[in-house]
Amino acid sequence: MPHRPTNIDKLIGLRLRKRRTELNISQSVLGAAIGVSYQQIQKYERGKSRIAASRLYLVSYELQMPMDYFFRV
Repeated sequence: MPHRPTNIDKLIGLRLRKRRTELNISQSVLGAAIGVSYQQIQKYERGKSRIAASRLYLVSYELQMPMDYFFRV
């Protein structure tokens, strides 16, 4: 059964994209820093793929934001 994006997946993706663009980091650069392809970053940003906690930790480190930033409403 395919995963449907939840509102949380979408929120995290929107925050990821917002912060990445604020820092002027490309999807390729961020992907390389956390060990995934730029296509996977696109899926995260669209909410098509869920970000595992360990991966979100790496994202938050690379984007210089606390993990709870991605969950704030």
